Amino acid sequence: MPNNHKEGDFIATRCIIKYMFSLEYRYFYQSALDKSFRKAGENLNINSSALVRQIYKLENRLKIKLFNRSSTGLELTAQGNLLYNYVSENIEKNEIFLQNIYQSDGDIQTHIKISTVETIAIYFLSTVIKKFQDHNTHTTFETNAKKPDSIIDDLILKKSDIGITFTKEIPKSLEILFEKNFPIGILCSPNHDLAKKEEITILDCLTYPLVFHPGTLTVWKKIQREMGYSSHYIKPRIISNSYAFIKSYLKENTQALFFSTKLGALLEINEKSLIHKSVNNKTFLKNNMGVIINKNALHNKITLNFIDKLIEFFETIR
Repeated sequence: MPNNHKEGDFIATRCIIKYMFSLEYRYFYQSALDKSFRKAGENLNINSSALVRQIYKLENRLKIKLFNRSSTGLELTAQGNLLYNYVSENIEKNEIFLQNIYQSDGDIQTHIKISTVETIAIYFLSTVIKKFQDHNTHTTFETNAKKPDSIIDDLILKKSDIGITFTKEIPKSLEILFEKNFPIGILCSPNHDLAKKEEITILDCLTYPLVFHPGTLTVWKKIQREMGYSSHYIKPRIISNSYAFIKSYLKENTQALFFSTKLGALLEINEKSLIHKSVNNKTFLKNNMGVIINKNALHNKITLNFIDKLIEFFETIR
């Protein structure tokens, strides 16, 4: 690959505009996304060697080096990162432009991707989407319930338009549009020993069978550090990624408990088959969740309108 040149050589506007939508740029963009020529080739359905030749061709034309190889895959050079940001921005602008071209009678074809913690998906996301689609019939959605760290990764890589997750320690490239306090407590049977206890501490909880969800582990690791426990000190009785199973298990094992917000079990709480109790812990009590986007992502008016409706619904939750 060619050696690095000065940034002035790189910012050759005419050259970039001329070849903006050529194969080389599309191959470069996919390789940067996948951090692998092999994976990029698979996603583009072309031979990886043909893709690499196009990358070399682009580097020779621009007289810069775009990638470095590392043990974890491809890494963008400083100049490669500048080009990636430029290409990403123009691809998004082009997609929105095409969406608006195809509008008919005010309707725009829009596909919105959402990554969310499962409790939000269970409680109200389906309601918001249904109401929105009643008035925006050309809008489709893709929702994925994921762990908090995976939601952040999706937003950074622009695999999702909207993220709904915990809002603590958010990277600077992301923006919190709305957040609200949803304290973490314990979800358990009304027959649990702690059901009638006025003030509950973490230590009180550790004497009972614990049930964990993978999404809870991120918060629990912070609690372990806070209390000085090693990672092997706490042994949950069950780890499950199914809220339906967890709630069923809590009803069967009346002395088990689950660290959670109340959002994923509002129906059971209203029916009094399960209860939610506060835990006297600063990290638990200050737990905020919200709506997050990538600062550099471009959204059309339909997506922005949906975000407004999503926030309006968030504000009604008590």
